[in-house]
Amino acid sequence: MFRDKSFRQELWQIALPVTIQSVIMSLLAMTDQLMVGQLGVVAIAAAGISAKLTSIVAVVLNGLASGMAIYAAQFWGRGERHRIPPLLGFGLALGLLLAGALALAVGCWPQQAMGWFSQDPQLLSQGAGFVQLVAISYLPQMMTLLYSSLLRATGEARLPMYASSSAVVLNVLLNYLLIFGHAGCPRLGLSGAAVATLISRLVELAIILATLYWRGHVLAITRFDRQWGLPAGIWRGFIATTIPIVLTELLWVMGESAYAMVYGHMGTDQLAAMTMTYPLQGLSIGLLCGLSAAASVLVGQRLGADDFSGAITCARRLLRLGLAASLLVGLLLVVGARSYVSLYDASADVQLQGQWCVWVFALLLWVKVGNMIIAGGILNSGGDSRFVLVMESLATWLIGVPSAFIMALWLQLPIHWVYLVLSVEELVRLAVGYWRLRSRRWVRNLVATPADDAVPQPS
Repeated sequence: MFRDKSFRQELWQIALPVTIQSVIMSLLAMTDQLMVGQLGVVAIAAAGISAKLTSIVAVVLNGLASGMAIYAAQFWGRGERHRIPPLLGFGLALGLLLAGALALAVGCWPQQAMGWFSQDPQLLSQGAGFVQLVAISYLPQMMTLLYSSLLRATGEARLPMYASSSAVVLNVLLNYLLIFGHAGCPRLGLSGAAVATLISRLVELAIILATLYWRGHVLAITRFDRQWGLPAGIWRGFIATTIPIVLTELLWVMGESAYAMVYGHMGTDQLAAMTMTYPLQGLSIGLLCGLSAAASVLVGQRLGADDFSGAITCARRLLRLGLAASLLVGLLLVVGARSYVSLYDASADVQLQGQWCVWVFALLLWVKVGNMIIAGGILNSGGDSRFVLVMESLATWLIGVPSAFIMALWLQLPIHWVYLVLSVEELVRLAVGYWRLRSRRWVRNLVATPADDAVPQPS
């Protein structure tokens, strides 16, 4: 696959900046976690719950951004760049509604939001202020997600990477100053991490917007009244494609939240052990998510240009590369798990449980990456979002969630066994997704007749 110079250049143009950006953001999350980890088990668990709440916002908005990117990539491949700004205008309006509502709910009722994951009074009391401050960052996070997604779809993956890199450096510095009170700054503890996150999110967004308008980029919207400048058929296709993606992401994160609820009800120590794995999970997926982003963009551009054979070949190459890379990363996680958990100020028992959870994640990483590339990248690039919705939702809610409750609350197994059993749903999704990939039913041009209202709808 690497003998094809053109493919290699396209891959690195998208995948490398996305990977660097994701790894940087994951390192930020890991730094946050380790710094907060010095404040004790309760602070670790509180940060874990906040991360789950933030992930609910992120995945819903990511679903919207993914739908926009699918159409933007096909428009780009077809050479119709003027069709992209209306997608952005509509996405910003809808994103403001979604992120604003969630920020308001979490900000006004932080303990109630945290109560879905734990009933520990000390945890709810100490974590409420932290969660409230983080909720404010949902709005700049929303705008950054949407702009970054469309920038990647148009081949501009470096700007989001630069913005994130700057934000990470600032966040780490602010964490050091505000959590521990160095250099004359107030010692804010857990709240200091939230303030650092909010400031960094605002700076990241400011960098992206300032650069876009300075360059006069196609995404630098100057007239929002043009946001409806697409034929009705395109809008219908966009909505038909995007709503299943948003629902898929929402149901997935609800499933992940259900898992977190199970972990929380198993006890604060168990929740802390699982929380230790989150930064490593984010880092590992971040290392490999560039391949999923590349699949969405590169396959989508070929579909928009009616190069169906090229789209299929590109999809196969990216899947093989993702599986090989994930096996290597999984091996590194197994080797380094014990050293990693020892960085936390937790008991030997909690560290041991965290180590086992890291090993389970490492064992199944190749499955998770395969699902990410197939469902999130390849199938959605052709508008096959309804199938993805059914496949992922049934696997999560008929296999994963029931297994978690049975293993944890009825059989009362250790947390690493609960995590292993509930992850069987990932294997089911991979098998079904691979079958769909081979069927080629996802191979469709969604923007073949942009001036015609009778655009074929995704099935």
